[in-house]
Amino acid sequence: KVDVQSNKDVVVALHACGVLSDVALGHAVSQGAGFVICPCCFRSNPHLRVSIPKEDNGNLDVELVTAEEFLDVDPDQYTSLKQLAELQGDIKLASKAMHTVNALRASAVDRLWQSKKGSQERINTSVKTFPIGFSTRNFCLVGKYDVS
Repeated sequence: KVDVQSNKDVVVALHACGVLSDVALGHAVSQGAGFVICPCCFRSNPHLRVSIPKEDNGNLDVELVTAEEFLDVDPDQYTSLKQLAELQGDIKLASKAMHTVNALRASAVDRLWQSKKGSQERINTSVKTFPIGFSTRNFCLVGKYDVS
């Protein structure tokens, strides 16, 4: 059981393999925390479950769901997309697939953040990149509080 009352300021995940990226994002949403997530590979850790906020009789709790449920995607199509993201030898196609996976993740965070009842806070979620010379897995998901 996750203690959803212990609000965190920021969730950081570096080299977050596969579903571990989604788990970190789920924790950020459940805790109302900003985040910096640097995903790595895309097909690892399929057994992990993502905690998402759930209101139960007015009490804030979490529900554990699959990555596909968190992202609200068809499992078969998502499997194909993850395979493309790990494609060797065609960096342009792999990069497009990686961007798509991370855009799905950013969209899931935005959807779940907005659905939290009673939350007056907003989060600005973005997908960033850094030079590919450092890593071919050069995407980061960043969530900052929108103070406007």
